[in-house]
Amino acid sequence: MQTMLLEQFYEENKANNSWRWVSDLIKKHQTKDYSLMRRYVDGDQDILHKQEEKGKPNNKIVLNFARKIIDFGTSYIASNPIRYSSNEAGADVEEYVKKLQAVLMDNDEESLSYDIIEDGSIDGEVFEYYYFDEDGQICITEFKADECIAVYDTTVKAKLIAVIRYYTMTDVSRNTKTKLVEVYDENEITYLRQEGTNFVLDMSREQNPVSHNITVRVKDQDGKFQQKPVVPWTHYVNRRRKHQQNRDDGMVEGMGDLSDLKQLMDAINKAVTGKVDVQEYFKNPKVIFEDLDLDDLLLYDAEGELITDVEKKKQYLAKMWSSSQILVGKKAVPVTWDLQDTHEENTINRLIEAILDQTGTPHLRPDQVGTAPSGIALKIIFYHADIKAGIKMRQYGKGFRNRIRILTGMLNQKYRKQWDYQAVDVKFSKNMPVNVVEMVEIVTKLVGQLSHEERLALLPFVDDPRASREKLLKEQDEEAERRMKILDPDALEDKEPVDDDTPPDDEKSSEGDAA
Repeated sequence: MQTMLLEQFYEENKANNSWRWVSDLIKKHQTKDYSLMRRYVDGDQDILHKQEEKGKPNNKIVLNFARKIIDFGTSYIASNPIRYSSNEAGADVEEYVKKLQAVLMDNDEESLSYDIIEDGSIDGEVFEYYYFDEDGQICITEFKADECIAVYDTTVKAKLIAVIRYYTMTDVSRNTKTKLVEVYDENEITYLRQEGTNFVLDMSREQNPVSHNITVRVKDQDGKFQQKPVVPWTHYVNRRRKHQQNRDDGMVEGMGDLSDLKQLMDAINKAVTGKVDVQEYFKNPKVIFEDLDLDDLLLYDAEGELITDVEKKKQYLAKMWSSSQILVGKKAVPVTWDLQDTHEENTINRLIEAILDQTGTPHLRPDQVGTAPSGIALKIIFYHADIKAGIKMRQYGKGFRNRIRILTGMLNQKYRKQWDYQAVDVKFSKNMPVNVVEMVEIVTKLVGQLSHEERLALLPFVDDPRASREKLLKEQDEEAERRMKILDPDALEDKEPVDDDTPPDDEKSSEGDAA
């Protein structure tokens, strides 16, 4: 496997019906535990398994920063719908965009894209599969990282060679489980099943492998278009591990947003839980003896015997104090425990600030935002969030462009068209608070410096600047026509149709001359 290009290796093994390498990749893939960070996001964190100590409180406090970080990072770039807008004009492009939008709407693209970004942020990678259903409709389905493997070529281009999906099928009647594998490449889908320790072709299928017939239209360096087969998957990588780039097995390992934060989240939970335990332990009033004369104090042990030795009196008092018992005596006064927890409070605050700063999650407080912060102030507060969002938008934007590329190829096949996927732009709209009044003033000052469409693109509440511009021009035309009718009702009245049987003027004149 290391002595040749991975694509050549794949083709040779497929031709020889040898799938040992698939088994090796699956074994290596299963060594990664995707459940850990999923548990943390759901609130099932290690502090909940804290051992109980006899006689002490056993609180288990979870500050679920895992959920906060994932929710903020996903919502910041995906709560506003991702925009797919045309960058070209023409009836053919409008028809293409309309068909594309219909496919995206039928597949609930807004929710799907949000889930893609959220699951990728947790697991480090996520997959999307495209296919025609039995009715010929174009469908999109998400698959999690724990059941799919992306195999890339080891060349400079690192082309996606295949996607391996594996899962377990349970036969209830026989009470047996069988591992099934689907291997998708540029041309076919090969179905495998496990027999012993090996994978073999699934002979229960009438046709295996089966062609998926999905191609894309690609423009070469000379500007010529050609149809090219493609793997009908998109592999979204949240963050790529740098030391994984040159692996010879073709696997790419992604990193989630929480992959290096477990110890920090555990430290916060332990610090908060420990503080709550101490407060609960000392919440009842204690009794202390002031200016206590041990010689005159009469103390009896548990058996009712009088304690006369001063050292034994000290030991007995200490024992009663540690067990939170109330002492009775003529000089006894109740006092509350002074925790002196300033140090613990500062430690907790530092840990919280560290995890928010490390993940680019704003820690908004009233003293930061005030009543009406300026746009510059908001940008400073969201500075680290913008850096993280920029990285995410580049990574996921690459995947969404591949999504449009594959869907366009499927639309071309379905409607016998030659549409170009590059006619559509993919744009994110970050969900950052903005000072709308300030933004409008800036856009107004740019009149004469930028086109109307470019100015509209600066406003966060405008989804499609081109469509908004066309709608505005249409409304202006309708308003102008309405005013014209008010000023001169006869000016815009339709002229009476000309009778088709009436001969033209030149024919009338010729008839007159003949007479």
